Amino acid sequence: MSAQVFIAANAREALAKVRRELGDDAVVLSTRPHPQGVELLASGYGSLAASSVNEANEASDSVSSSRILTELARLRGMLQNQLAGFAWGAARRRDPVRVALMQTLFAAGFGSSLARNLAARLPRGLDAPAAQRWLRQVLIRNLPLQSGAADLMSQGGRYALVGSTGSGKTTTLAKLAARGVDAHGADQVALVAADSFRIGAAAQLAVYADLLGVSLHVIDNQTRLAQLLPQLAAKKLLLIDTAGFAPSDPRTREAQALDAMGVRRLAVIAANQQGAAIEQAMLRFGQGAAACILTKLDETPQPGAALDSLIRHRLPLTYISGGQRVPEDLHLANATYLIDRALKGGQLATPFALEAEDWPLFAGVEAERTERYASAKSVNAG
Repeated sequence: MSAQVFIAANAREALAKVRRELGDDAVVLSTRPHPQGVELLASGYGSLAASSVNEANEASDSVSSSRILTELARLRGMLQNQLAGFAWGAARRRDPVRVALMQTLFAAGFGSSLARNLAARLPRGLDAPAAQRWLRQVLIRNLPLQSGAADLMSQGGRYALVGSTGSGKTTTLAKLAARGVDAHGADQVALVAADSFRIGAAAQLAVYADLLGVSLHVIDNQTRLAQLLPQLAAKKLLLIDTAGFAPSDPRTREAQALDAMGVRRLAVIAANQQGAAIEQAMLRFGQGAAACILTKLDETPQPGAALDSLIRHRLPLTYISGGQRVPEDLHLANATYLIDRALKGGQLATPFALEAEDWPLFAGVEAERTERYASAKSVNAG
């Protein structure tokens, strides 16, 4: 659009200038006062109409292009799902043992990344029972345990329990403290309540401390913790109960400051969560942690997702917990027990178990999810 500015002593003279320059069909777009009188912004009707048509065409082309791209994306997704379903059916006919192995992992709650990786490594020539035995042994060997399942509490040291809200940190800390008392005596164990956000957290820990006969120190910030640590240097075991936050909460990064104080972090992960929630907790609390404690196994019919995350992130598992009893419901991690329990969980008859006709659709959804994940990674890398 071509617009011109006209300045005159008054509106009549300005309009006369507009007509002389642009013709009787000129359009005044705006008017405003000017030190010399008045200022008009005007354009010829033909120029204005052509500009409007061009803008309308551009807008129409943009909408059409957007609709076309949306439709193409939808068709691509449909085609991709169908092809993935066909590929699944073809693979099932061509290599039924390998496909059955993947189905076993999916049914037990393991993710597609680990399932595909293990299926690709399955030795040739194995029948179905031999493949299942191979899978069990590979999972057992690859589940990382803390130094051959060493008891950290017997070794002593300074540990802080970190994890999401509701993961069971306080109860787990009490169970760990009871182990420490058995190993070192009550006078050599100290507890620190550093959760100033949850109402009653310190009071709950005080009950456990009184029952175990150990000292309890309540603090409200990391500065106070830094001042307290030298005073407790003689203790063989120090356990710190930290505040729980959602993995997305920026305050979770404060826990990393514990490393500089000589405190080792233990990531407390509740195994009864969805796989996506476990993965978020592992990424936030597991990074840099000395080991992991899996809690709420008694509420977890299918712990495959938690074990999958541990295997992929190579975070050593030290204890497992299931139940509220102190200290009975805390045990050293046992890979054979956990893998067998996970594989058994895949055999449960639930409304969420996939039937034979569901697997091709599942394969399509997994293929689409894998592509979206790969695309997101490439974008982030760029």
